[in-house]
Amino acid sequence: MTMETWIDITLVILAMSLMICFVRLYIGPNPPNRAVAFDTIAIHAVGIFALIAMRSGAPALLDAAIVTAVLGFVGTMMFARYIEKSNVQDWESDKE
Repeated sequence: MTMETWIDITLVILAMSLMICFVRLYIGPNPPNRAVAFDTIAIHAVGIFALIAMRSGAPALLDAAIVTAVLGFVGTMMFARYIEKSNVQDWESDKE
């Protein structure tokens, strides 16, 4: 198998995992779980950009991957700051 085939297989696996993360972001059940799902989506986007850059030989996509990584980190930190400052007590507990 060639390297392009392995990259395609990895892209399919990442795409399926990304869909699961979007479901987790939609379902929740509470803001910390959504923050983790958002961060995971950003990591998936970086991986997809990097794999497409490898497959197509376009180094400009690596710049896009770096920007996506930085924005994902900043977004997660902003959301964590919001969670820290908010006084929300009615989140569902993870314990059952």
